[in-house]
Amino acid sequence: MAGLYAGMRAIISLFFYDQFPIAFLAGSFNLELMNEYRARVLLPAFYLTLVYFILRYLLGKNPTSSLWPIYVISLSFVITQILGFLTFLPVNLETIRMLVISLFLSFIARQGHNKRKNEIL
Repeated sequence: MAGLYAGMRAIISLFFYDQFPIAFLAGSFNLELMNEYRARVLLPAFYLTLVYFILRYLLGKNPTSSLWPIYVISLSFVITQILGFLTFLPVNLETIRMLVISLFLSFIARQGHNKRKNEIL
């Protein structure tokens, strides 16, 4: 049931995000802040990740473990969040919390990647 609910929310947010605004339930993000966060952080992180993987594909390199894509995605997210803070993204408790969670996820994914890479080699 949870997977079905998440799938429906994903389709709604992909195609009908302006008709059905998804409230950010973690705090005081309103629709304007969420749109700014999406434009300054989420979309650039997506494109940065996409450029990285296209470049890796064109160079003929494969990831050494299954955790490498997770690390690259979380690192792109961290980079765009830091750049968002430098370009006047509103700094509040939610944005700082998301940055800390992203840094933690990047650290854990990097540690897991190093461990799996050593097991493979």
